[in-house]
Amino acid sequence: MTMSEKDREEAFLDALLDDERRLRSGADPEVPAGLMARVLADAERVQAGFVTQALPQPAPRAGLWAQIGAVLGGWPALAGLAAASVCGLWLGLNPPQGLSDTAAVYYSDDTALLDPVSGFEFAFEEI
Repeated sequence: MTMSEKDREEAFLDALLDDERRLRSGADPEVPAGLMARVLADAERVQAGFVTQALPQPAPRAGLWAQIGAVLGGWPALAGLAAASVCGLWLGLNPPQGLSDTAAVYYSDDTALLDPVSGFEFAFEEI
């Protein structure tokens, strides 16, 4: 390699390094106006091809109480459930006289009335 070839390579390398320093220093590179116009025209042409379509809106979800009502069987089932609840509350707070006597039998200490096998003896009761 001759000295002139080395000088040319060093000059070429120095020019590349100077360009790199200039780019890293924050100075904007000069872009020819014709090139910039062609790039922008091409970008507008490409963007025109991206026509956006309206996305279909998802169906609105039912609320929590609507979902519970649907699980229980709809409004007819909820009406029956409400009527039974009110009736149970009414009978629990203000029971009729006959119902009070019957309930007292079930809650008394006399379990002989409630034991269905009281007349039978089982041999393994002693175990």
